[in-house]
Amino acid sequence: METKKQMKPLFYNQIKAISYQNHHDCYVIDDAQYTFAKQTNSVPLSVAEFSKAGIHYPIVFLSQGEEVSPVAVIGLKAKDNVWVDESGQWLNNYVPAYIRRYPYIAIKTSENEYTLCIDESAEVVNRSQEGHPLFIGEEQSEYLQGINKFVEAYELEQHRNKQLSTLLLKFDLLESSQLTQKGASESGLLSGFQVVSRKRLESLDKDALAELHQSGAMELIFQHLFSLERFQSLTEQENNRDI
Repeated sequence: METKKQMKPLFYNQIKAISYQNHHDCYVIDDAQYTFAKQTNSVPLSVAEFSKAGIHYPIVFLSQGEEVSPVAVIGLKAKDNVWVDESGQWLNNYVPAYIRRYPYIAIKTSENEYTLCIDESAEVVNRSQEGHPLFIGEEQSEYLQGINKFVEAYELEQHRNKQLSTLLLKFDLLESSQLTQKGASESGLLSGFQVVSRKRLESLDKDALAELHQSGAMELIFQHLFSLERFQSLTEQENNRDI
């Protein structure tokens, strides 16, 4: 599985803080095209998405420094998202929020403050008055105000991600895993991710189980474990593309 060590966030190339001075004549086309997400096999996920995303995609965990982060697996090969076709259409019923927020992103500027930014290199960004304006006069447009709320809500969820990470590591619940396709060589091996060990989960004492239940982490763990069945759907989608 692809690692998340790139200096810039996945998909983003030319990040700039949104301001009237720099973007008063900037427009964004909202056409639901996802070509930008075609060359990745996983995307970050928020715990608030587990119940919806887990119906469609396997949810696994990647190590990031001293934390682990949930991701949705959307491809079996490196740089290959099986859910985006050649025209850029998404072929599943749920699009992860990380993808839906693009080309916007919040960059932390202090302990409790974020600045809304945009990837100016995104194909949907233009200055030819196509799509939604970011500003009406000197004020943020209604469209941009809505984007602000969406991105802010996304960032707030990262706190819950950290809480889940802390508990998974505290109780040593994760184990390395991999997926091998029949007849696949080492290059066809999907690896580098972690999943919750059912054996370790079942061996926890009552106090640990109570903490997981009270924090809401147990429900998220069950949703994660259920989602692993979606590897079968991923394999079927991969095979259907080859027909």
